[in-house]
Amino acid sequence: MKRVKIIFFNLLTLTATSLLLRTIGMSFQVYLSKKIGPAGIGLLQLIMSIYFLAATFAISGIRLATTRLVAEELGMGREAGAKKAIKICLCYSLIFSTVFATTLFFCADFIGTLWLGDTRTILSLRILALSLPFLAICAVMGGYFTAVRRVLKLSAVMITEQVFRIAATVACILALLPRGLEYACAGIAIGACIGEIASCLLLFILYSFDIRQYKNRVSSPDLPPRMFRIALPVAFSAYVTSIIRTVQQTLIPYGLKKSGASSESALATFGTIQGMAIPLLMFPAVLLYAISDLIVPELAECQAQGRPNRLSYIINRVINLGLISSIGVMSIFFRFSAELGSAVYNNSEAGYYLKILAPLIPVMYMDSIVDGMLKGIGQQVPSMAYNIFESLIGVTLIYLLLPKFAIVGYIFTLFLTRTLNFGLSLNRLRKFVSLKITAGAICKTLFCILNALIISNLVFYTLHITWLPLCILTTAAAYYLLLRLMSCITGEDLAWFKSIFS
Repeated sequence: MKRVKIIFFNLLTLTATSLLLRTIGMSFQVYLSKKIGPAGIGLLQLIMSIYFLAATFAISGIRLATTRLVAEELGMGREAGAKKAIKICLCYSLIFSTVFATTLFFCADFIGTLWLGDTRTILSLRILALSLPFLAICAVMGGYFTAVRRVLKLSAVMITEQVFRIAATVACILALLPRGLEYACAGIAIGACIGEIASCLLLFILYSFDIRQYKNRVSSPDLPPRMFRIALPVAFSAYVTSIIRTVQQTLIPYGLKKSGASSESALATFGTIQGMAIPLLMFPAVLLYAISDLIVPELAECQAQGRPNRLSYIINRVINLGLISSIGVMSIFFRFSAELGSAVYNNSEAGYYLKILAPLIPVMYMDSIVDGMLKGIGQQVPSMAYNIFESLIGVTLIYLLLPKFAIVGYIFTLFLTRTLNFGLSLNRLRKFVSLKITAGAICKTLFCILNALIISNLVFYTLHITWLPLCILTTAAAYYLLLRLMSCITGEDLAWFKSIFS
């Protein structure tokens, strides 16, 4: 099988898996929003902001280090080096994750009482601390399977984990919800732990069978220093970024309360934006996230083998795909925001925030892609520096603006910081690769989606179509046809796509 076929089918597998998982996840999020309400979702977001911070410390950059080391070793024909890299990365992950799991467990009371200002978070934080070592091992195993491009196995485990997580969570919520939101959130934490444990066991079993195929005894003596050179800068930058972003997340309900909102109202608004609107906006990004994940080992190999032309080709193809996709998704969310808010959450406020935040979609989607590219070419340190800079500005603006301007201040901060981060990352990428993005191409793409919306609206009103999925599909089909007519998608692009199957 040609290399491009392997990449494509891995991408297809990972995209299909991500789409399935996001569909399940969104359905589950809707279920949770109905069970515990916007205020409960807001409380859960506070808990998860601390958990994500602890997870950042537990993982400490090891997934990227595993992916790059294994890809580089196998790319140079050193199979024993790849096996050794996994062992070193596992030791690293277990040390870091155990230390920070213990810290979270014993500091949960302090964090919940003094930092979050809500004692209902303490029990959930202690439960989630138990999952951190399993999460760290999963990061190493996930990095390995990404590097060797065996995403089918990784996808199967991800689906299994989600099944275990949701089944356990639903059972716990049904049993614990009558006791209040504190225990409902604890039930969700128990489900998350069970999911991580199941995922860890399955991934380790699959790895044990997969690693047997490597017989070559040629190894690299400098693996630990290389691992530290990749993992520690990423870890340090991630620590700073995550701390600032966690402070930022916890400042949002605080700032809303300072602006005059009640505690429950502040949590409800926070939950509507962070737990409903933003997850739905990011739902269609499954293809782009799959690409940004798979592109890391591919670019790392190109760079290690000295193939700059292929590096440039891959990056420009993906940038073009991301631009076309994100502009289309943005416009569909903007046009159908009210309908989507009602259909998914039965919540008009969620639809309102979908419309407001929709113009941010191209920035968020493209920033994720460019971030993956920078990691693939060894520029993870500047990428993390930009994230730190974004977070510092974000937390400062939230602290200053929310008490005075309430939610308007937060939305302004979100737009400013995300755009700034993307601009800095894109400028960094341009120093290594000649990008073929032009203002004309962007204008042509916007022209296509604008006319697609006009055409689809005429069809809806003429034929009295009101079924939302059909409306969205009609708009997408018109958008594709206009992209072809305007040569935004060329015959060369389609020929390349067809060559995958030849």
